[in-house]
Amino acid sequence: MIRKNYVAGFFFLHLVLIASMQAQNESISAKVKKAVGIDFFTQVYSISNLKEKNGNIFFVMSKPDKETNTYPRHLYQLIDGKAVRLSHSNISDYFLWEDDVVFRGAREEADLRRTSRGERPTIFQKLSPNGYAEAEEWLRLPFAAGQIQWIDKAHFFYTSSYTHHAGEDSPNYYILDELPFWSNGRGYTSGTRTHLYYYNNGERTLLTDTFGTASGFELSPDKKTLIYTERDAYYGKAPREGSRLVSLDVATLKKKAIPLPEKTSGGGVRFLSNDEIILTIRDADPENEYGGKSAVYRLHLNTGQAVKIYEPVRYDLGNSIGSDIGGGGGSPITWDKTGIRFITTDADHAPLIHVDFKDAQVRFLSKDKATIQEYLPYKDGFLVIALAGQQGSEIYFLDKNGDLSPLTSVNAPVFDEYKIVKPIEITFTNEEGRQLNGYVLPPADYRKGRKYPGLLDIHGGPRSAYGLVFFHEMQYWANQGYAVFFTNPTGSAGRGYDFGNLRGKFGTIDYRDIMSFVDAVLEQTDFIDENRLGVTGGSYGGFMTNWIIGHTNRFKAAASQRCASSWLSYSNTADIGHTFTLSNLGTDVWNGFDELWDRSPLKYADRVKTPTLFIHSEEDYRCPLGEGLQMYYALQYFEVPTRMVIFKNENHNLSRSGKPVNRVKRLEEITAWFDKYLK
Repeated sequence: MIRKNYVAGFFFLHLVLIASMQAQNESISAKVKKAVGIDFFTQVYSISNLKEKNGNIFFVMSKPDKETNTYPRHLYQLIDGKAVRLSHSNISDYFLWEDDVVFRGAREEADLRRTSRGERPTIFQKLSPNGYAEAEEWLRLPFAAGQIQWIDKAHFFYTSSYTHHAGEDSPNYYILDELPFWSNGRGYTSGTRTHLYYYNNGERTLLTDTFGTASGFELSPDKKTLIYTERDAYYGKAPREGSRLVSLDVATLKKKAIPLPEKTSGGGVRFLSNDEIILTIRDADPENEYGGKSAVYRLHLNTGQAVKIYEPVRYDLGNSIGSDIGGGGGSPITWDKTGIRFITTDADHAPLIHVDFKDAQVRFLSKDKATIQEYLPYKDGFLVIALAGQQGSEIYFLDKNGDLSPLTSVNAPVFDEYKIVKPIEITFTNEEGRQLNGYVLPPADYRKGRKYPGLLDIHGGPRSAYGLVFFHEMQYWANQGYAVFFTNPTGSAGRGYDFGNLRGKFGTIDYRDIMSFVDAVLEQTDFIDENRLGVTGGSYGGFMTNWIIGHTNRFKAAASQRCASSWLSYSNTADIGHTFTLSNLGTDVWNGFDELWDRSPLKYADRVKTPTLFIHSEEDYRCPLGEGLQMYYALQYFEVPTRMVIFKNENHNLSRSGKPVNRVKRLEEITAWFDKYLK
């Protein structure tokens, strides 16, 4: 009897032990993180269009959809710490009207058919007060409206696109009679203008010349004055200068120009009061245009007196940190009693700063190297959309001490399940004695003592920057067993105007900075095989990839994306070519043929030994398809292993906003190329 009880007890303990071990294994298994996959970006929400009214917080979220191959956008409200979806259908934009939430978008089948036929009514829907329910039509306009500044529901100003080729359009041909004649993401634009209209109870009044263009308009708080930028009428070649700031009396529709300094153009406008504005004034002199040098002014509308608040020698306006998971849409300048506030770029992140009215002293409002994508004043701090650490966008409260407290958690649960690699900082000193930095992502499953292939990733721009934010392609490669490294060489944003001014120096100090960084990476890490290095980049990064393979053989494989290869052809085909080449290279084809050819990677194609993949989009008008084809042609001619993949119906933004299936294919092609030559 005792023996039976002993056996039974032992058997019971054995079962308990097995169950305990299984529970431990399951717990351990649950903690094992997954590798970042090639389509991980399709799980990440992009947050934008942050608005607040009476304590209610609204925003738009979008996530790539592989099934529909689109980016559906929906309206959300933050309720009890959760993102609650409000809209059924895809929306383009929205605004808060009194106690209503109004968004633009067709819902009825008949309206959707009209849109598909090219008819373009503008339809606004009002959300049901019950939240996620059917919306009701708020306003219908029998024309396509772009930007709108509302006086009331029956009176407002709006922009609308116009082309003087209307009636001549055909699916069989294009008509070109102007320069520029196309625009990346917009297609052929010859003859296209943006007109400004006043809508008055069904009557429309055109406020711009037939061949003129209006942009950047804003109403005063009392809705009596409209300020906008008007570009002079032209036909043929668009003038480099000729835009002016205009003040319009809403009651009489009479216009008057606001005088600006010579060789400048007005930019963004914000009303400080009914009689005073804050505006950015950009240098329009071709000799100084590179880098977008601007200054911020206070201007009194009655006296015309303008006082410079800030000239951004070090901290420019805007977030230039690159990301391939979206989020944020930028925010205008705001102000308090003592100064202005805006997002800037500081080397490898985008903080929110305050500039004092009196002495232009800069004070940082955010810290911890977070990248702020949007912000708006809220309580005693700010609501912000930000990329903090190696995470996706979230909404945070930024307090007066500069600390972030998360208000949403739409991306964090997904990121927590995956092997997200933390970057290691690398420092080096360039030939000018400036200390610079960059970062390395070690392989996700790195083991001490092993050597791994390395990938150098070069950003676009060049006046852009890589930062301490999650970048899907880099994390994917790190999870595929690569060490990925990146830096911001001379010409990048985030270190002031002089550092960013690469005019006439493409392929010189920037190239040497990058090579010094590669040397520093190999010296300061012990897990990268210097004999298995690859290089890739897009746009300016594509130019630099082409330049590198013509000047060194240290890289065993390359992937050149949406590149420029010859400034001679680029200057006469790219949508910005006729201005970019003069402003950035310092000359044009007719005055500096030899200089442009010397700075062109195509000149050195006969030296290339590096197997190179070319990725290009058929409708890329920023770096036209011919730029990639020329370099591909040359490498084939000189019998260098090469391959070219051309994406149909895609443009320059393929890697960031292209169709999800094409983004996956692009990354698949690049990775397979490097696997072939580096593993």
